[in-house]
Amino acid sequence: MMKAFWISCLLCAGPLWAQETPPDWMNPGMIGQHKQPAHAHFIPYQGTAASRTLKPEESERRLLLNGTWDFKWMANPDAVPERFWEQNGDWVQLPVPSNWQVWGQLNGQDWDVPIYTNIKHPFEADPPRVPRDYNPTGLYRKSFTPPADWQDKRVFLTFEGVQSAFYLWVNGEKVGYSQGSMTPAEWDVTPYLKAGENTLAAEVIRWSDGSYLEDQDFWRLSGIFRDVYLTARPPVYMQDFHVVTDLDDQYQNATLRLQLTLKNGGKRTSRKERIRVTLASLDGRALLVDELAGPKRIEEGEAVTLSYETPVPTPALWTAETPNLYLLSLELLDAKKHIGEATTVRIGFREVEQKGGQILVNGKPVLFKGVNRHELEPETGRVVTEAMMRKDIELMKQHNINAVRTSHYPNATRWYELCDEYGLYVMDEANIESHELWSWKKQYIGDWPEWKEAFVDRGRSMAERDKNHASIIFWSLGNEAGMGQNFYAMADTIRAIDPTRPIHYESLNEYPGLSEFDIISTMYPSTDRMIELMNQDPSRPVILNEYAHAMGNSVGNLQEYWDVIERYPRMQGAFIWDWVDQGLLKKLDDGRTYFAYGGDYGDTPNDKNFNFNGLVGPDRTPEPELLEVKRVYQHVKFRPVDLAAGKIRLKNGYFFTNLSAYDLTWTLTANGNVVQKGRTDAPTLAPGDSVALNLPIEALVPQPGQEYLLRVGLAQKQKTLWSPEGFEVASHQFRLPIETERVEERPLTEMADVRLQKGKESWTVTGEGFTLTFDAQSGMLTSWQAEGQELITQGPRLNLWRAPTDNDDGGGDRSFGTQWRNAGLQHLTPTLDQIVARQVRPQVVQVAVRQRYEATGGATIYEGRYTIYGSGDVLIDHTIVPDSTLPVLPRVGVQWHVPADEELMTWYGRGPQESYADRQQSAYVGLYSGSVRDQVTNYGKPQENGNKSDVRWVAFTDRNGRGLFIAGDSLLNVSAHHYTLETLTNAKHPTDLEDGPDITVHLDLHQAGLGGDDSWNPRTHVPYQLTPRTYRYQTRLVPVSGELTAPQRYRLPPVEPMKTPFEANTRRSR
Repeated sequence: MMKAFWISCLLCAGPLWAQETPPDWMNPGMIGQHKQPAHAHFIPYQGTAASRTLKPEESERRLLLNGTWDFKWMANPDAVPERFWEQNGDWVQLPVPSNWQVWGQLNGQDWDVPIYTNIKHPFEADPPRVPRDYNPTGLYRKSFTPPADWQDKRVFLTFEGVQSAFYLWVNGEKVGYSQGSMTPAEWDVTPYLKAGENTLAAEVIRWSDGSYLEDQDFWRLSGIFRDVYLTARPPVYMQDFHVVTDLDDQYQNATLRLQLTLKNGGKRTSRKERIRVTLASLDGRALLVDELAGPKRIEEGEAVTLSYETPVPTPALWTAETPNLYLLSLELLDAKKHIGEATTVRIGFREVEQKGGQILVNGKPVLFKGVNRHELEPETGRVVTEAMMRKDIELMKQHNINAVRTSHYPNATRWYELCDEYGLYVMDEANIESHELWSWKKQYIGDWPEWKEAFVDRGRSMAERDKNHASIIFWSLGNEAGMGQNFYAMADTIRAIDPTRPIHYESLNEYPGLSEFDIISTMYPSTDRMIELMNQDPSRPVILNEYAHAMGNSVGNLQEYWDVIERYPRMQGAFIWDWVDQGLLKKLDDGRTYFAYGGDYGDTPNDKNFNFNGLVGPDRTPEPELLEVKRVYQHVKFRPVDLAAGKIRLKNGYFFTNLSAYDLTWTLTANGNVVQKGRTDAPTLAPGDSVALNLPIEALVPQPGQEYLLRVGLAQKQKTLWSPEGFEVASHQFRLPIETERVEERPLTEMADVRLQKGKESWTVTGEGFTLTFDAQSGMLTSWQAEGQELITQGPRLNLWRAPTDNDDGGGDRSFGTQWRNAGLQHLTPTLDQIVARQVRPQVVQVAVRQRYEATGGATIYEGRYTIYGSGDVLIDHTIVPDSTLPVLPRVGVQWHVPADEELMTWYGRGPQESYADRQQSAYVGLYSGSVRDQVTNYGKPQENGNKSDVRWVAFTDRNGRGLFIAGDSLLNVSAHHYTLETLTNAKHPTDLEDGPDITVHLDLHQAGLGGDDSWNPRTHVPYQLTPRTYRYQTRLVPVSGELTAPQRYRLPPVEPMKTPFEANTRRSR
């Protein structure tokens, strides 16, 4: 009950503004009290050997405070008792780091809930005011004992991430205040500490004026969600350092430049400190050892910056393809050369430039094949483990993603270390988004002077913290926050810190003047718009910060984007929205779980499942569209030269990798069966070069009815950090131009007779071992028995409906989904116009059914002509004539139902993953088999899924191999589910998908494309839309019993089409 009460309070409270001075958390000029200046992230160690382990837990100068903390929930800051840390009772044991809303929901606490909203704030926006009566506040308490040998040290306390604002006390003394959730808050707590046990207390406030800069498209969560730790420093310590690597004009030799700031935090003047600089390989082999003299004296409280540079001949350069790293160790020495402290970081030698309208990495105009990534784990919210970070990066690398945008805030520091290690280009983005203000209210706080320091601080904090990471190629000023002078001030601040990297800010807003930034960037444009933008300014490259909105079953026509990007040199890439479905684990009362989206916690307002836009699920289960990304993003292209002779051309699209690192594999199949295969060294081919080569394919003796396909691939010779030996990075499939004869026709004389019987209620066609039954009143095929076994539970029924995808429903009243619903496509009502039948031959019976399917938007005529042979084969000629008043259609085909035990699905077509007309580059034609359940894709919000495109034939069989074989004269789209289409349409979560009594099978001539340009407009490309016109196709169905090749070895003799009384009417309706 408390949950509902407080949500109601939130909606009713609105922003309150007292007459007195506003609190810190409603004052945009107050971004912190007594905090240390932002600096590069590094961990101090007592000695060099320990620092080179790169394991913070090994440092004697760091005390991690993560773990179990005391926690108490309050409804608002005004309800917080004085000296709350002294109170006993009512404390809950809460893990830190965590988000208290996520932890509370999974552990039965009746606190405030996670809220998902994309644009609108969870309260009435009135900057800088936020709700005062209901502003959930978390009280934290933690006891700790610093090591005894820290007595003579300066001790700093760091919170790496707290949302959204907090106060800090140590031993009852107020230390400070901070906001800016995604970068560290650090204090010198030396004056507050005592020997023995100490008490830390924090008051964390859910909403502050900072929330207006944190209006990102994500779960609104609170708490201490990143590491908390103490570090001990000598009286004179290394406060900051900045590493820059410059390359010569040939990009071979480097100059290592270092700026290092020493701070005297002691109580007396310091003299004659020195810095020992060591550059070493990752195995510890020293390549350079040098000493840098410090100033003769550093006064108390003074900070002094030292400069150092040295040549480094022919270092192994860092790129995303070749992430070569070195160890840079810095030791602070006193006058007697005793080590005061040491630190080691990994650095990469690389150079980023902007020349000729392109971004160059080490002199090469790389293509950024990117993805946006939010930080989220389903059980912990914004707390992301290293294991999950590694999983993300490994999946990205395995699928040819080479760039990531930290949408829309600086990530945990470990993320950048791993991007350095694995090799990913990073667009590091400042924690700024004010989407509701600029897009809905036209309030550009980027132009309000009182917010300037908040903007600048967020840019500064990011750039200072992350400046030493080789993986970071771009700084980004934020996302969807309008424009204004504060952005220019932030950009100037970032450039002053680091002039070596270009600055990005997307231009999808109404404010002019974006030419001062370095990238032409926008969101979700058409390819024509991309070209227009490119032509507006020849000095800058075009890089889309968001495109290919991957919401639900999406990412259609991705190849079309990359055809344009690869055509123009100043098109340099794009970042898919986005990487992971932002689902939180939610438990049902019966113990089942699902991934929650907006509204599942009673959160209002909410944007439902608009946060489920990932290429992977919340648990990082890849979705089928990720395979399409891998195929489109692959760096090597294969082109035909003379396929009959096995000659193809390879183009090396890598920028720094020779193809000699790979094996070339090839497989030749006939109707899906492997007839030849091989593996050989890939050619020695430099980046950017191409070569024609002959594959050693043996001469073929073409067999009747066979389709010959050649699949080629590139596989890694050696295992890597992110993949095993033999991992395939690129592939292609060709159809060989081999003409084959048709299989032999099976004569009627070899077939048994069939018999037609007409009754009042039903008509039957009976042959040797089989019987088909038609309902005489509806025209439906209601039964098909073979050898005593029922093969179907419902015969073909016209179906023009699919459970709308998220893209189908994008666009409100203009959406395809709305058009389909308004036209009544989900409720087609059939009436029988006529059913006729005749005995064509002793071995052949024909039955023709004409039905009219009524819908509110217009009727559709369906004609099914069955030709039933004594062999047991049934040919069905389908004619579908939608009324011209109907909208474009989601699918055109028929729906069958087969018994639930016909669970094994075998098909020859595209696979193994689902595929659609505009997303099938990665689904190669082959022979596949698996359970019906395994063909389902459980999108977070259920929708159309599991389609197999370009299917030549499919079979549904039971464990004994008995069932139905189905082939088409045209390439079919086939899907099968244990639940009904109605169940799928109505489901909100996968837990709603209850099995029906049988299997629903769709045999479609066509299914509409998925689209994916965005999810809020009906943007499926025209070639993949299905207009209301006449459609015809034929299917052949054969009962099988364990042998699926038998129906493929013969074809049926043609018989004269039956003339029907309604044929003229069909022609008139076209």
